Amino acid sequence: MKGLPGLAVAFALAVGAALLNWSYLARRSQDVEKIGFLGIVADADVGRGEPLRKEHLVRVDIPKRWAGNLEDFAIPYSAEGTVIGSRVWRRQIGGSLLLGQDLRTPPQELRISESERVVFVPVDTRTFVPSLVSPGDQVWFMTVKPQTGEPTPADVVSPASRRTPSSAPTHTIGPFEVLSVGNRLSSGEVFRAARVSQSQENVMGIRATATRDGALDGKTLELMQMLNDTDFRPVSIIWSPAGQAADL
Repeated sequence: MKGLPGLAVAFALAVGAALLNWSYLARRSQDVEKIGFLGIVADADVGRGEPLRKEHLVRVDIPKRWAGNLEDFAIPYSAEGTVIGSRVWRRQIGGSLLLGQDLRTPPQELRISESERVVFVPVDTRTFVPSLVSPGDQVWFMTVKPQTGEPTPADVVSPASRRTPSSAPTHTIGPFEVLSVGNRLSSGEVFRAARVSQSQENVMGIRATATRDGALDGKTLELMQMLNDTDFRPVSIIWSPAGQAADL
């Protein structure tokens, strides 16, 4: 029986020591220098191109000695005022740190190989929504075939007797890969996130291949001939988003 009281005393001392140790570590942890970074609150989901609001952000404290070179990539909490209202160019999910690259302007450059060329085509913006079309999508160009032969006097006097575009045969060429829509070289969401103004949406850049002597591939030559036959009037397009198999 003498052993039981001894064990009880030893257990109580152990518990007391553990509590004192925990209390000491808790006080010491408050003395550790920390760095505050901006994070996304747990229940937030900020879509690409959306502006950051104050309720999207939370302070994340990390001990300085453990932060390493995180300061070179994460945004400090002190910059919260300058970040609010900025648009992110990729989706931000709750529970993650906000990085400097999330707010950077997306690269704006055309990437083609030595055997490729960029061909610009006038397009009729009344026939599609330019903001929906992104580089990497596929398009077909469609126009009304020009009528052959000289107009008769009756055609000149009576426009109603002419063949209307709706009844005239159409010519479709494609598919072609989109490289640019006006001055936009990325998706509409990313472009808006970069706060760049869209212009010249009536001109679309497409990818074409060329031989060593500079001659374009047959499909592109056919397109250029079609444009030449119509005096380079804006053409209609048929659109297929990237990643979706389509054929005409």
